[in-house]
Amino acid sequence: MATSTAYQPTTRSRTNLFISYRDSQARASRYTRSRRQYLDVDDDPDAGEAQRLIIDDNPENAALHIDIAPTWLDISDQVEVAIVDTRNKILALDKLHAKHVLPGFTDRSAEEREIEQRTSEITREFRRCHSLIQRISASSHTFPPNSQSSQNDVTSARNVQRALAAKVQELSALFRTKQRIYMQKLQGHAISRNDQMIASGLASSNNTNTYDSVQEDEEASRSQLSAIQHADPSLAARNHEIAEIAKSIVSLAELFKDLSSLVIDQGTILDSVEYNIQQTAVHMEDAVRELDIATQFVMPAFPF
Repeated sequence: MATSTAYQPTTRSRTNLFISYRDSQARASRYTRSRRQYLDVDDDPDAGEAQRLIIDDNPENAALHIDIAPTWLDISDQVEVAIVDTRNKILALDKLHAKHVLPGFTDRSAEEREIEQRTSEITREFRRCHSLIQRISASSHTFPPNSQSSQNDVTSARNVQRALAAKVQELSALFRTKQRIYMQKLQGHAISRNDQMIASGLASSNNTNTYDSVQEDEEASRSQLSAIQHADPSLAARNHEIAEIAKSIVSLAELFKDLSSLVIDQGTILDSVEYNIQQTAVHMEDAVRELDIATQFVMPAFPF
C-alpha cells in the first residue's frame, strides 16, 4: 500500500562554510598568464575604465587572481543535502510505523515490505554520509594540489568535518530511538517516557549520544537477534520484521562509534576556544609594541 508523503523542500545550509571562513582565511591562488590570452583591452574600444585598471602595466603579462573552492566544500554540500533528505525519509517512515502498529485484520505484507525498504534506504544514507565525511580529511584542500597545504585550509576542513559528523550523529540517534520504540511496540513492551519525548521532538537526543547508551542499544539488539533465532517458527513473519529493525539499530550503533572519533567533546572545544582567545590577546600586545616602536621612528620625520 503506497503512502503519499509531503516532503520538505531541499535547502542548502551555508553555516559550516561561514564558520570555517570566519575561523580561518583561505589562501588565494595566484596564476600568471599571457595578457593576450585572456583579455586585450587595447583591441576593445568599448572596454571600460574599470577593466583597464585591472590590467598590469606590463603589456605582455597580467596577474589573474582566482579563488577556487576547496574539494571539501562540494562534499559538505552533498552531506547537507543528504541530511535533509534523510530527515524527510525518517518522518515518512515514522508515519508508516504509526499506521502499521494499529490493530487490523487485513494483509499488511505490502506495508511491511515498504517499511523494510525505507529502513534500508535510510541506513544506506547514513553510511553514505559517513563515507563522504571521511573523504573530507582525505581530499586535497588546495588547487593545484600542494604537499605544503595551508594550515588554515586544513583547519577549515577539519572544522567542517566535525560539524557534519555531529549533525549526522544527532540525526542517527533520533532514528535509533524511533527504531527502538517501533520494535518495542511490535513486541508489546512498554515505551519509556524519555524515548517518547525524544521521538516526538519534545526532548533533546543528547542523552542517546552517550557511548554507554549506544553500547546498551547494540547489546540489546544483538540479544534480540539471538532470541529470534530460537523463536517459534509460526511467528516467522513478525520475527523477520523485528530482526530487520534490530539489525538497523546495530548498524546505527556501529556508525555512531565510527563518527565519535571525528567529533570533539564539548570540554575540548571550550578549551580550544579559551586557548585561541589567550593567543589573540598575546598577538594584540605584540602588535601594540610594534606600533609604539614604529611611531618612535616616524614621529621625528613628521614634526607637528
